Amino acid sequence: MMEKRSIFKRLWVKILLSFGILILLLLGTAWFIGQRWNKQIQWQLRAYVQEMSDSLYTLRYKELALNPITGSLTIEKVSLIRDPDVYKRLQERQKAPKLIYSFTADKIDLNYFRVWRYFIKKELNAGSLIVDNPIVMLEYNMSNKDTSAPRNAYQNISSKIKSLYLGTLRFDHINLKYTVVKPDSGLVMTHLEDLRVQVKDFLIDSMALEDPTRFLYARNYEFGLKEYRYRTPDSLYWMHVKNVAYSAEEQTLRIGQFAVEPRYNRAQFDIKAKTQRDRFDMQLNDIELAQLKPRMLLEQQVIWANKLTISSGNLDIYHNRKLPDGPGNKLGGYPNQIFKRLAIPIYIDTLIGKKTDLLYTEISPKSEEAGKLSFKHVHGTFRNVTNIDSMVAKNPNITIDLNAILMNSGKLAAHFDFSMRDSSGQFGVSGQLKDMDGRELNPVLKPLGMVEIKSCQIHDLTFSMTGNERRAAGRVKFLYSNLKVNILKKEDGSHEFKKKGLMSFLANALVIKDANPEKGETRLANPRYERDIRKSFFNLVWKTLFTGIKETALGENSPI
Repeated sequence: MMEKRSIFKRLWVKILLSFGILILLLLGTAWFIGQRWNKQIQWQLRAYVQEMSDSLYTLRYKELALNPITGSLTIEKVSLIRDPDVYKRLQERQKAPKLIYSFTADKIDLNYFRVWRYFIKKELNAGSLIVDNPIVMLEYNMSNKDTSAPRNAYQNISSKIKSLYLGTLRFDHINLKYTVVKPDSGLVMTHLEDLRVQVKDFLIDSMALEDPTRFLYARNYEFGLKEYRYRTPDSLYWMHVKNVAYSAEEQTLRIGQFAVEPRYNRAQFDIKAKTQRDRFDMQLNDIELAQLKPRMLLEQQVIWANKLTISSGNLDIYHNRKLPDGPGNKLGGYPNQIFKRLAIPIYIDTLIGKKTDLLYTEISPKSEEAGKLSFKHVHGTFRNVTNIDSMVAKNPNITIDLNAILMNSGKLAAHFDFSMRDSSGQFGVSGQLKDMDGRELNPVLKPLGMVEIKSCQIHDLTFSMTGNERRAAGRVKFLYSNLKVNILKKEDGSHEFKKKGLMSFLANALVIKDANPEKGETRLANPRYERDIRKSFFNLVWKTLFTGIKETALGENSPI
């Protein structure tokens, strides 16, 4: 019995020893092959970069480690460096690409790498490629001319490998610096920090580029950005973009918040601005751009989308009329004229803005007080938002429909029509204000007009007008009752307004028509107004409308 146990024990020892030797042989063979392939990959990577870039780029790294058993390839402290001498020679030969770049990363991990398949079949196939903390510097030189025959990605790699497949390609914590060099050598610089990019099911082979289910060789591209901050060239504002997410598969761009934040308070802003200009403080929340066409954006730099939705927002505009007028004039500054000059081609079929509050504050040079005009719960629908010539030829008009609550009680609806075909800023405006207590307008009328509405019930204010950058004309129907006003004065050094008793009595008794219709007759006004070319589009709209209101309530030749 003891002898049988001894024989069984020796047999197991031999078996285990044989397995151990076999494992050691396999590990030794794998180590030997790994070392050999490791050197081959190092040589091939450098050679690929040199050949495919016409020696423009050089690959450098601290360490490369290949494990053929686990299918992992790790590159530490990697960088892709551009040779300035080679770049200059390519420019002279008109073969320099417009887009050039440099790249560094702490680490690159290639996981589930089918090493045998790569060396035997020349197919690079891996589960994931993860790039950690990359710094990418892109430069787009508009002056470069590349006369070489264009080649796609497969044509570039086909002489070395038959195909390239990555289940997931992920770049984490990207620091991106993008510079555009204009033909006049001027620079436009953009800096994005903590950017995340993930590419799914990435394939380069002879058929992938023509696959309709792929975009630029992949099933999907996803971009994420926590925050982007930009200071405007005049140094008066910060622009913030937060929580950006884009999916090429969904064709949807989402932005958590877009904000324009003044760098100075109102008093400091006036000192910096020196002349009259609007000060904007804006915040738009939960923005979604749907059916955004990524190919047109990346290949043609065209923003083309079906729908843009803004869930909520706040807009605070401040203007100090005490400051001197700015130099020149505002001709060519209408919304449609500015949009037409934008360098970026845009087509958005429908833009919807919801739940936005707007406050306009103006300092009067006469009273030195602030008048405030508020629009609450603004809801707007913009249609055919485009500056692309081919789309303008089909439909030349951008239309806007707005609904809001004016000064807490007035129900306001307005329609704007802007021509993109007419260079003179041709426009049309129509609207209606209903059921408002006229006293709600005193916060703006007292400081800016030195007039206080003592009583007035606005039943219906219907208006329409057309115009251009020089003038406007229209029709106003103003229905109201029980209109009484106080003419005001303000003593120097005081913030209080005082009633001019005699002037107020005479105005109410002799000038003001206290109702419309009156005695069965409805008065209509047909105002015309020549624009002050130093003032804005909205100033012309308001002045034309106010002229019609004034003619209705006071008569055409009123002394007030």
